[in-house]
Amino acid sequence: MKMTISPRQGAFLAGNIIVTSSIVALPQSLIDLALQNTWLVPILLSLYVFVIIYFSFFLAKSTDSIKEKLTTEQTNWKVKILALLLFIYIFHLLLRDLRFVSGFIEVTLLPLTPLYIITMLIILTSLYITWGGVEVIARFTELYYFLFIGVILFVPISLISQFEVENFEPIIGLEMIPSILQSTFIGLNWVGEIVVLFLIIGFIEPINKMKSSILYGSLSGVFLLFVIIFSQIAVLGPEIVRYSAYPSYTLVQQIRLTDFLDRLDFILVALYFPTLFAKFSLLIYGLNRSLSLISGVKTKFTKIPLSIIAGILSITLFTDKADHFEFNIYTWSTLGLLFQLMILLFMFIIVKSKTMKNDTINNMEKNNQCKDETEDSGQQNPKDEQYDKEQTKTEEKQGNRDGESQSDSSKS
Repeated sequence: MKMTISPRQGAFLAGNIIVTSSIVALPQSLIDLALQNTWLVPILLSLYVFVIIYFSFFLAKSTDSIKEKLTTEQTNWKVKILALLLFIYIFHLLLRDLRFVSGFIEVTLLPLTPLYIITMLIILTSLYITWGGVEVIARFTELYYFLFIGVILFVPISLISQFEVENFEPIIGLEMIPSILQSTFIGLNWVGEIVVLFLIIGFIEPINKMKSSILYGSLSGVFLLFVIIFSQIAVLGPEIVRYSAYPSYTLVQQIRLTDFLDRLDFILVALYFPTLFAKFSLLIYGLNRSLSLISGVKTKFTKIPLSIIAGILSITLFTDKADHFEFNIYTWSTLGLLFQLMILLFMFIIVKSKTMKNDTINNMEKNNQCKDETEDSGQQNPKDEQYDKEQTKTEEKQGNRDGESQSDSSKS
């Protein structure tokens, strides 16, 4: 049975992959550079979303060509290189997010639980979701991402009495422009994770709404990131956020609706974790999907060793949290951006080659059709030719009869 996802589900997948893991570690590094002006960074990041989507597909006159290329296992060398780049890129994303999330749980929620137990529980839960395929992942994301939007919007509404306008001063001085650009550069790699969706765009039905759905979903994720950053600056202040390990969790801890209801952080975090599982399951599916495009063999049993290896490496490669933070926030910002640009380049080449091939086929069909019409107009119908011959014979016989009648009348 053919697997399909709706444009709305595709939009939720795009928004979820941007905002889910980024709110754990990204705001602190962005605010550390741009301070009170960091709320401008998501606005600049939204421009990069437009570049990714329209640069990848602007040559595609028919999105059916993209679907044909990325849903069949009979691929050419260009698709195989694209799949290899995506495999390397997604594998590191999985390692990075696993280490961030497991470290967050270890520090804030389960300090007595071993790290490898937390990591394996996350892996097993995500593997269970991804085992059903892309349809199950899309439906799971559609259900919990909608709740996640409500959670994010609830945070600033419940804390609006604690907003302090002084935390945003001074606003946008010329001396702050370099720091804003540096902060934007770090965020490019995080919002650029929507390139992972190149592996599933062929499953979106109807395919002609694929571009708009991914665009709107990505912008929704950037907007939620803006809400979190704006709330952190307004409530906590940039100086507190820049020295906080997990400022988003610190922000949620400030919510107090009444004198006795002051621990809503556990409830909100419980609603947040399903979106994390949705992203991890999508990354595991992306690893398996890219591997099947490379090898030409489609099987889901490779998800098990891939996910387990990723979980083990996330612990062994990043034993020190400070080194992990420095590498994944600053070093990987450049390396990940290079991977994204290479992925975009090969996606552009694939779309261009397929579009040129379709144009050539269409031109050949038009030329053949014109030739057939010319030949049909130049050739005479055999029935018409036979009719003309019979008509000529009839006229000749009539002429002979007229001549005989004239000769008989002259004799008489």
